[in-house]
Amino acid sequence: MLKTLKTYLGKKRRDFKLLQFHLKQAKPNHNLAKKRIIMCFNGQVPHGGLVDRLKGIISFYDVAQQLGYDFFIQFQNPFSLNTFLEPNSINWTIDESDTGFSFQNAQLVNVINNFEVNPLELIKKSSKSIFLVYANVDYLARLNPSKSTLDLESIWRSHFNSLFKKSKYLQEALQKVESNSYVSIHTRFTSIMGDFVDSTSKVISANERDLLLKQLKVEVDNIQKTSLAKVYAFSDSTVFLNYISKHTNANVLKGVPFHMDSYKGEASIEAHLKTLVDFFMISESEQVYFIKINPMYNSAFSKYAAIIGDKPFLKVEA
Repeated sequence: MLKTLKTYLGKKRRDFKLLQFHLKQAKPNHNLAKKRIIMCFNGQVPHGGLVDRLKGIISFYDVAQQLGYDFFIQFQNPFSLNTFLEPNSINWTIDESDTGFSFQNAQLVNVINNFEVNPLELIKKSSKSIFLVYANVDYLARLNPSKSTLDLESIWRSHFNSLFKKSKYLQEALQKVESNSYVSIHTRFTSIMGDFVDSTSKVISANERDLLLKQLKVEVDNIQKTSLAKVYAFSDSTVFLNYISKHTNANVLKGVPFHMDSYKGEASIEAHLKTLVDFFMISESEQVYFIKINPMYNSAFSKYAAIIGDKPFLKVEA
């Protein structure tokens, strides 16, 4: 009960903070031709990494499509989204001054880390015309209960391509990396290697780390033996990337992994570029492998990259 109470009070504090933020913006237009959903990423609360943000965007774009509402994305923190991803067939751009709150016709929807809600029902039953949404969960299966996994992946990919195209800046960065075919290997450690600050704090011992790296080398070597193409390794751990680069023939991109939810504002645009390059490199590979050996963590990063690129995805567990 204490944990539930803390979670409830924490959400209420975040809701109040978000309400204060939007009340400071210009008041929204009360004479809208259509209702609208506005996805908000402004650094006022933790939003999650790239894929978490895309999960929220794609889910509520699906809601907007089903209800016939206009859809917008206000994404200026920790960078302007159109630096990397520009509107494609849907013009989702909106100025922050148009995200103000009105008690008469706006509703704040904060469903970050809420896995129980049905966003379609939540939006549909409201009489408001503007929805300021904070979300980081993939609700597509709940929004389309009769669809198969392959159908849902196709919808996800279609929605993504309707909303986004790579910016020239991102395209040029990707073109500099690789022009031949390759396969991708992805791992996620968060804090356990002692080189990455995340929401977790566990750090394994030096002996455990060395053993884990040797086990991972075996898996990487096995993948390389079955692949005629180049192999690229992607991870949130520089310890892993440096080890694999030194002890296998796998390729590693330059740069230091960086989590998007940075509130100190210390990350350069180049640091965020690496995240986007990693993601789309994975999406454009021939095959995607995600390796997980205890006590490593699961990750949706490479899975959703594979979905966007319509590429085979295989989880390797040992």
